[in-house]
Amino acid sequence: MMATRDLNFETFSQDAHEYINYLAQELGHPQEKSRVLKIWRAVMHTVRDRIHFGESLQVIDPLNTIFKGIYVENWKFSEKPPLDYETLEEMKDEVKKLQKFYGEDNFPWEKSTEEIISITLNSLQKFMDHNQLDHIIGQMPKEIKTYLTEKV
Repeated sequence: MMATRDLNFETFSQDAHEYINYLAQELGHPQEKSRVLKIWRAVMHTVRDRIHFGESLQVIDPLNTIFKGIYVENWKFSEKPPLDYETLEEMKDEVKKLQKFYGEDNFPWEKSTEEIISITLNSLQKFMDHNQLDHIIGQMPKEIKTYLTEKV
């Protein structure tokens, strides 16, 4: 028999708030939750559009319901991932491009974009185990995989 979870919006909302508060603290800007949410969106869409579709489904599964919705926003099915960046610099450029697109382009973050990426990915351990996170990192190009393996 399959276990069911109570479908309670207040619980989903509370869980999402707790997570974004945690990530805001980790990024060093605990009062900037709206900006942190835009960062999460930019990082995760950059990752989502670089990994295989099936792997993205694995990412979605443990996410909080609200973050599932943000993850799949504007997502198009593709056999081949739509982004094919190979270097950390190219990944950072993609994150910055989406960050600007989502309305977050002039905030003076105290951390570098690569730190923001690694902190954001590391925060996913609130939802998934480290093996699953390793699987996501394993889908990245060599330079990015090397960097993230050391940081996450």
